[in-house]
Amino acid sequence: MVGREHTGDELTAGARGRAVGGERLSWPALLSFGSISMPVSLLAIGLFMFLPTVYSASSGIAMQDVGLIIFATRLWDFITDPLVGWLSDKTRTRFGRRIPWMTLAWLPLSIAAYKLFLPPPGVGASYLAFWSFLLFLSGTSLFMPYTAMGAELSTSYHERSRIFGYRHVFAVLGTLSAALLFWIVNKPGVYNPEADALELIAWVGLILLPIALLATLFNTKERPVDATATRADIRWADGVRVMFGNRTYLRILGCYLFNGIANALPVTLMFFYVRSVLEAPEWTPIILALYFVAAICGTPLWLYIADRLGKHVSWRIALLAAAATLIFVPLLGAGDVYWFLAIALVVGVTLGADLAMPAAMLADVVDQDVLATGRQRTGIYFAVWAMAAKLAAAAAVGVAFPILDWVGYIPDMYNEPGALLTLAILFGLCPVIFKLLAVCFVWRYPLTAARQAEIRDAIAAQRSA
Repeated sequence: MVGREHTGDELTAGARGRAVGGERLSWPALLSFGSISMPVSLLAIGLFMFLPTVYSASSGIAMQDVGLIIFATRLWDFITDPLVGWLSDKTRTRFGRRIPWMTLAWLPLSIAAYKLFLPPPGVGASYLAFWSFLLFLSGTSLFMPYTAMGAELSTSYHERSRIFGYRHVFAVLGTLSAALLFWIVNKPGVYNPEADALELIAWVGLILLPIALLATLFNTKERPVDATATRADIRWADGVRVMFGNRTYLRILGCYLFNGIANALPVTLMFFYVRSVLEAPEWTPIILALYFVAAICGTPLWLYIADRLGKHVSWRIALLAAAATLIFVPLLGAGDVYWFLAIALVVGVTLGADLAMPAAMLADVVDQDVLATGRQRTGIYFAVWAMAAKLAAAAAVGVAFPILDWVGYIPDMYNEPGALLTLAILFGLCPVIFKLLAVCFVWRYPLTAARQAEIRDAIAAQRSA
């Protein structure tokens, strides 16, 4: 049954009814669950945007050594992501599978964030390495079960879009909050605004995180494990074969990877492009704010399209719209700020689909795995998903920076027209190529609302047999 593609005409009447109606979470449940993303996003921005500058300025650790330490400790994610995903899948407590992990991870994460974001004077490389390792380990232990829990809160095709839409709106709010806190402290005469911003981010994030976790504990309940009780636990090797033998999963994973590279390139090169090509560095905060506010405002549009045409169609339209807009970036030059603001507005709107649709689609793919294996293995699926996101970010830096170095681009210096054109192509044209490649993976995506409803019927029949 899993290997076949089905149309809506093949469904039973009951399956059709669930595809249209489905189940809806209460507002308190949605808002509580989504709110966890805000402090997590806020702390992540502090870690990757402000912390390297603070440590290189206040501790005497070289900038490249700070980056190397954070990169080296982050490599553990490629071990801990699948491990935590797998262990949380196997966890059984009366409080659920995911919430115990999130609750236990909170204290070490908070301690590590406090130590890292408010370092005493004169700390060295070993201090940074130890607390970074603990932060990444505890962060994975909280975030991986949290993401898997979101996929399991509903079995409804359309409700999953709503769940992840709200979650990612809160994540964008966390990003905007970090920018706001930096704007508050970045005043004339302030010697080290990055350190002040990092301290504010720490306090706000560490206060909001337990509040969001408690709200989730009281308002959002985990669903029962979606598994066939009579099935034996699947072996690790067999589970991996089933996962990577799922062509629908490979489709969405490929789309997510290529689109991740497409999104990471502009984010990585934004400061360089605005400073060197547009020659308007003072506009950078405004551009970023417009981009993320547009993402929040655009999310309801993509949820509306997904509700009527399907999640894959909604995401596909957003990918094509972003590609059609970014293609104009290499045509801009010094002073073309308003034209670039228009581009940032449109691409920001499409970001709403990039944030909400993929994870909601992956939740549907996990249903296929439940039907094939009789086990609810959401954690391991989202763990591989997270690794793809990190690979995309690393690929963007690993490709763009060597190319810019090869063409002789130097930040804050005069650059030849060829170097600036290369920067503009990497910033605007290369993302177009990667987004078009991503579209290819979801062009004839088979897992529609009708097909997902049929899979849920088959799972229900399997459990009652």
